[in-house]
Amino acid sequence: MSTILIVDDDENLRKMITKGLLRMGYQTLEAENGVRALSIIEENTVSVIIMDLIMPEKGGVETLMEVHDKYPGIKLIAISGKVETNSDPVHRIADQFGVDAVFAKPFEIFDLLKMIQELAPLQKKV
Repeated sequence: MSTILIVDDDENLRKMITKGLLRMGYQTLEAENGVRALSIIEENTVSVIIMDLIMPEKGGVETLMEVHDKYPGIKLIAISGKVETNSDPVHRIADQFGVDAVFAKPFEIFDLLKMIQELAPLQKKV
């Protein structure tokens, strides 16, 4: 079963994404910042990380760099409401650190869930 880690300082957004993923059959984990996210990754097998780019303590860009170096097999989705996600710097960061998709807040939850299905398809039960 695929486990998705949602990393965002907005608890309501984490809960909304978690609810959608649980309905689809994914397991989820949540973190409010990069420090907690890295701790969770060390203790769990994670297929996809949904990472806010701007957070307190340890932000998303810094955490993405570390995840990319230490855990190259994890798929990455960057989200942000404070950074223009269509900007060249964001796309350079995304390319440099292996980000598979970038979403601007607010985004359509169905679009995010569809991307997760593409990155970590659920195994059909036989």
